[in-house]
Amino acid sequence: RRVPHESIEVSELAEGDVSIYDEKISFLAPSYFLNTEDQGLLYQVGISLPLVVKSAPPTACIIPFLLRRKSSKDTIRSFVMERFSAAIEARDLSSLRQWLGVITKQYASNARAAKWDYESTISLLSKSSLVGLDRTADVNTASTVGEVMLPDSSCVETVTQTEMLQMILLPHAMDAVNDRNSEKLRFVSTLSVHYLIELERLFLIPCVALDMLVITLLLKAGEQDELTSFLSARETQRTITRRRRQLDLPTNNRLYSENPGAAAFAETLFLIATNSEAEPPSSIKKQLISLATVILIECGSTSVAVKCLLTADQISEAIALCSKRSKANKDTAEAKSMGSQAKDFFRVAAKTAKGQKESDRCKSFYHLHCFLKQYDPTCFSLDKRKVKVSRMEDKNKSAFRKDISTVIVEQSVLAHEIRFPDELFSSLQYCRKFRSMFGYAESVK
Repeated sequence: RRVPHESIEVSELAEGDVSIYDEKISFLAPSYFLNTEDQGLLYQVGISLPLVVKSAPPTACIIPFLLRRKSSKDTIRSFVMERFSAAIEARDLSSLRQWLGVITKQYASNARAAKWDYESTISLLSKSSLVGLDRTADVNTASTVGEVMLPDSSCVETVTQTEMLQMILLPHAMDAVNDRNSEKLRFVSTLSVHYLIELERLFLIPCVALDMLVITLLLKAGEQDELTSFLSARETQRTITRRRRQLDLPTNNRLYSENPGAAAFAETLFLIATNSEAEPPSSIKKQLISLATVILIECGSTSVAVKCLLTADQISEAIALCSKRSKANKDTAEAKSMGSQAKDFFRVAAKTAKGQKESDRCKSFYHLHCFLKQYDPTCFSLDKRKVKVSRMEDKNKSAFRKDISTVIVEQSVLAHEIRFPDELFSSLQYCRKFRSMFGYAESVK
């Protein structure tokens, strides 16, 4: 008896082939066949994954079977990607939903996979936002987004959220955006939402990168009603979870502050809300900023929230947040250390005032003055500094020559750091009044 080392590919029987059901063939447990003819040959049964994948119907959920094989991880993940890609291109949502149901059940039974996901997906946040996507670059849906972060050996039989994003959802989402394929974009959006729902149905926490991808896809697909409902549900869920914690009631949900990457998630929400490529509608923008602000405050990153609000030209919200924090702490030193300086508030106020009526501008600058007196009164301290000014030009001199001289001017620290927007006030009386309020010199010529 001998065991041949060469492998034999088994396919459909042709004329003259020997069937395993032949009388000469005996089965030996656990996985051997003995051919008793002549000298006798002993065969060990093996499974050819390429043949299995090729012969399996496109709708068959063979992914758990593939994950249990002892082949290399790269090979198995490649087969999984092929199956998903084929179903996505065929728009077979019914089969995909069934597969996701099976995958998430396996995922729920592996606690280590969920713990591994919470931190590993943070690096995918920027890609999930699809901001700054290079439309000229080719996207291969058969390849992963970035280097695949394979989990440890305890998670090999589970498709993690990180792998779902890297191997399936992100490549197809980026491909749809690059090709401006709105129909595929809506399909991938629906698939991503269903995956998130399946996770939450089993009381699993979706990673921040998946949350981000769902928000981005709904926005880019023009599903404004669905996005509004999704963001409202997220805020409501957070409020309920926080209230149940306060009452010592059991809950399976987490607060945002308990999720790794929550602060980065919130900052990315601000980035999407202020994205110049496809700025969201005002109502969606308001929701995104509101949710992001709440998350940052919950994470203890109030100073970051203020900076982000100013970047988004939300000066009223930034002032309200700083005022609330200052009253709670009653400590001006901490208020100064929150990160945003007086000139940052003044710059945003001047920018937003361009779209206001003059009466509203006066109210805004008066409100800002009252706030800065509490937030950072040192910005009104007088200081003498050298200032470069242009002299009156001589008509006989060349037009390319400018006479610049340096004079010492006494005005507020704020005035030395940022120019006053005189052009916003048609009334000379109002202009002089506000220059005086903020400590600007009456005239520097």
